Amino acid sequence: MDGTRAFVVALLLCVTPIGGVVVADTAGDAGEPQQTTEDSEQLMSVYTAENTSEYLAPSPDRIDRADGATVGLDVTAAVGADAGAVESAYLARTLERRYANAETDAERRTVVENGTERLTAHVDALVARERNAVRRYNDGAIGERELLRALAVAGREAEVTAGTLEWLELAADGLDMDAEAERAASGQVRLVPMRGPVRTGLVDAAAGERPLDVYVETADDGIVLAAIDRTDGTYLREAHDPTVKTDATGDQYEGNPSPALDRFSELYPWVINSFDGIDAIGPERVRLYRFSATHPHGELETYLDSGSTEILYEQQRIRAESAPKTTLERTDGDLTVRLNTTRAAGPLEITVLDATSETPVDAEVELNGDPIGSTGADRLWTIAPRGSTVINATHASETASIETTFD
Repeated sequence: MDGTRAFVVALLLCVTPIGGVVVADTAGDAGEPQQTTEDSEQLMSVYTAENTSEYLAPSPDRIDRADGATVGLDVTAAVGADAGAVESAYLARTLERRYANAETDAERRTVVENGTERLTAHVDALVARERNAVRRYNDGAIGERELLRALAVAGREAEVTAGTLEWLELAADGLDMDAEAERAASGQVRLVPMRGPVRTGLVDAAAGERPLDVYVETADDGIVLAAIDRTDGTYLREAHDPTVKTDATGDQYEGNPSPALDRFSELYPWVINSFDGIDAIGPERVRLYRFSATHPHGELETYLDSGSTEILYEQQRIRAESAPKTTLERTDGDLTVRLNTTRAAGPLEITVLDATSETPVDAEVELNGDPIGSTGADRLWTIAPRGSTVINATHASETASIETTFD
């Protein structure tokens, strides 16, 4: 699984040796929020990072739950995702067929009006379903796997629904139905946070394409998903803070991208030098400004709410190998366990070496007692969990352990 991390304003590595040799490098200063949310309803802030991209995250004291899981073939999730997609696709085909069969503009307007009404209600249901899953997860009513399954199903359905809304918007524009076109465009904006790279990975994993290591942190209705694709070491992350959406305020920038870009540069000063482009999404009442940047470690795509002028949603794709890291190492008997990490909920690289020759060996790895795979005589990528963490590595019937805390 992949994604881009979860949030600690920083990386604090507290090493608790159990014997053997421990070597650790510091990764630099702890990250700081670019704005404070202590006295507001806003759940997340954009945090600085040491010599790499800033990121959207909740403060540690606002996190309700934080867990990780490996997602693989999941028939229930795969069937649910396919069923939702089929239902949405059927609705789209039905609307298009009725539109094509209509003989007058009046009949076409009726199709568009009914379609907009149905799709708006469908978006409402999708958003409510996801919010309910997050709240049930926060309350302990469901576990991480159930939450991830719900996100996969909703994400697949949102993908198809967004395409139908785009068609409806074009049809409404062609008939000069401004209100319906705006509603269709607004629906697409609401689905943006449900169509990220981690959710796509969840759908693929459930279908059996490849397993995905996923880490989740929630803060009220807000959620961060981080995942690592072990096939190429890509770290994926998406973060959504629904509290910053202010539909009633309207676009504070009045469609002018220049001041919106100034705001982006305030929030993402390290990334601004790698800025690729900006575009406005949606009608004035719900408009988002989307920024993209390709920086030395990967890609950032972030969405600024034009009303609150805060970040609503963010996606990151990071080449985990290229990101700045802290090294933590412990020798236990004939084995050395070496960790290269960025911060809590960030990518974590685990290597196990022969202590004498310092060559990599194939070791089975457990993270807090849960098997997560083998190093394959090379290395194993996963996500660093928040809090006290014990990593056990076993090779040739010998086990070495390293304990640390990610805050």
